[in-house]
Parts: sequence; C-alpha cells; structure tokens
Amino acid sequence: MSHESFLAFLIAARDDRSLLARYDGRNLAQIVFHARNEGYDFTPEDVALVVGALEANVILTKDKSIYDGTAPLWRRMWGRKHLDYVVKEVVQRHTHEELCDIIGSIVHE
Repeated sequence: MSHESFLAFLIAARDDRSLLARYDGRNLAQIVFHARNEGYDFTPEDVALVVGALEANVILTKDKSIYDGTAPLWRRMWGRKHLDYVVKEVVQRHTHEELCDIIGSIVHE
C-alpha cells in the first residue's frame, strides 16, 4: 500500500540524514516524483493522510494537548521546511511500533 511506502520513506529520511537533505528543499510534487525513482510509491493524498494521523497522535497522545491552533506542535513547524519538521518533530517522536500501528489504523478505515 502507498501509505506504507510513504511511512518507509519517512523512516528512511529519519535514519539517513543525506536522504533527508536531498529531499528537504523539494516541493510535494517533486518529492513524490523523485521518491518513485528510488522505489517508493505514494501520492500527495497518502502524504496528507499519514502526516495528519502522525501529527494528531503527537498532539493528542504525546503532548496531551487540544487539537486546535494552540497545540505546541504547530509552533515547532514555524520557519522550517516541511519535510524536516515532519521527520524531526513528528516521526522521531514515535517508536517503530507506534508508526506501524498508526499506519495500520489508516489502512483499516
């Protein structure tokens, strides 16, 4: 599934700083296109669903905050490139098992 492929991409970017650096300056269309050339297969819609689910988990479960404009996670996004923020502020806050569980819940919706 493409959700799993995007998760694999995020984990690879978390674990390989050169991969993150290569992709961080690219826009969403470029990320999707170039990642496909490296064996990943996901769409912009997959990116939105996965990132949204991971952000919600950080806000609601990890930060124990309200999911609104005042959530502390949003302040950590300001002034950063989006992929850098997602990898360092969202993905890194989850264990591998948590990431897989969240993706599994998206697939079963």
